[in-house]
Amino acid sequence: MHANYIWHEGVDEQSLAENLAGELIVRMDAAIANRGSVVLALSGGSTPKPLFQTLAEYDLDWSKVIITLVDERWVNETHALSNAAFIKRFLLNHLPDSVRFVPLYRVADSAEASLNTVLANYCEVTGSSIEAPRAFDIVVLGMGVDGHTASFFPDAVNVTELIDINAHSPLLTCRSPSAQVERVTWSLPRLLGAHFLALHITGGTKKEVFQRAAMGGATQALPIRSVVFQNRTPLHVYYAH
Repeated sequence: MHANYIWHEGVDEQSLAENLAGELIVRMDAAIANRGSVVLALSGGSTPKPLFQTLAEYDLDWSKVIITLVDERWVNETHALSNAAFIKRFLLNHLPDSVRFVPLYRVADSAEASLNTVLANYCEVTGSSIEAPRAFDIVVLGMGVDGHTASFFPDAVNVTELIDINAHSPLLTCRSPSAQVERVTWSLPRLLGAHFLALHITGGTKKEVFQRAAMGGATQALPIRSVVFQNRTPLHVYYAH
């Protein structure tokens, strides 16, 4: 199978964020017009900060927008590692209260035990069912220098399940020595089911990692390959040095 991606390069991080935000807004408008609402799955980490700040400047019918996370560290929002806290600080707090947010952290005895509640809440907010959760309209992934995307870490004890394109469960947990805490992540087939799939990366190191991944090799070693080598939806890579 050939690598299935489209490369978009910006002159710097800010212009890249503006280009990606503009593309997302066009697609969000179209989804609202065609389906009555739009569902985005966004990533945490430092890279999307300018993207979030740019998105917040747009005039959109935010009451028709539902936002969730691609993945989350299994910690509450007061924790320094919380992706939900990050996205609220740089995006949600700057949008109208009518925008709806679906967190991936819910109080439970364990991350695994929380998954049913998280999925039920997502289906309720999106007006879909547990048997057929609404597909994402837009997914924006990130990537680490170890080649992980979402919470698909190369050293995860369940990495084989995480990179399974036919994974049955829409939500999975990740236990990885390098991930600091347990994580909750949407499964690979859920992410690949998006109408628009993007990867937002910056810096020469990540470019080198991506280019190495795109040459082929073991997906377990560089899990970003799970979204590069697939024929379900093209991966739009947005990069700036």
